[in-house]
Amino acid sequence: MPDLPMLRLLRRIPVFLRLPVIKALHRRHGSQLSLSPEEFQAKRVLILGPARTLAEDLQAIDVSDYDLLVKMNNGLDTPVPLPQGDGMRCDVLFHSATRDARPITEAKLQRAGVQLLVHRTPTKSGFLQTLMLNARFKALLRVRHIDWQVHCDLAGRLGGASPTTGLLAACFFLNAPVAQLGIVGFTFFSTAYQAGYDDCVGSDAQSVCRIVEKGHHAPSAEAALLSREIAAARDRGMVVTLGPHVAKAMQCCAARDDG
Repeated sequence: MPDLPMLRLLRRIPVFLRLPVIKALHRRHGSQLSLSPEEFQAKRVLILGPARTLAEDLQAIDVSDYDLLVKMNNGLDTPVPLPQGDGMRCDVLFHSATRDARPITEAKLQRAGVQLLVHRTPTKSGFLQTLMLNARFKALLRVRHIDWQVHCDLAGRLGGASPTTGLLAACFFLNAPVAQLGIVGFTFFSTAYQAGYDDCVGSDAQSVCRIVEKGHHAPSAEAALLSREIAAARDRGMVVTLGPHVAKAMQCCAARDDG
């Protein structure tokens, strides 16, 4: 695979020259770096969302029931109020690698004990960022990506809205051969974040207003899509446990839509 200096040089060239090269690199390396559901055969996975309700959700489940803890974006350096164990622990990190999230560093990855870094690629050109992450951190951990086509398919199901990193992670594991999946710390932007995750949002009302102003996510549509995915996974025999605030937020979104 290309090294980091070559990739940095590629990022500087004009877009019309860069895109054909990225497409060629994707054809050559895309499948090798693609995240495989089979990697999680029979695993017990807990996804930790960033909502301020996370602590209460965690009190309602037994974290020791799970093999892998999954975080996203700023969760890398935001301590989680685990009832036991290291609150910085993050076995699998889903990250957008955009300026909206705090930077990924080797020190942060080592502190959290990250074993797998998953990059979401919303466009074909985003694969360049996947390659750069792999070049930077491949000596420390495994780097994989969620292909842009998955992002596009979810966006289509959301009426054109951009799926959140949390939804991408949840849908991936709901369709993987895991034995058990827990989902906590998600309220579909109806509440503020847990302390330290994003201090730009100081209240529940501000969280609601901010997502409306940005306009690129569709919380109610995400809640409905996630509900359908959970039902389908349970029909296949997967054990899916929701934090009480996750379930409540999904019900509230459904009630608003019905109204």
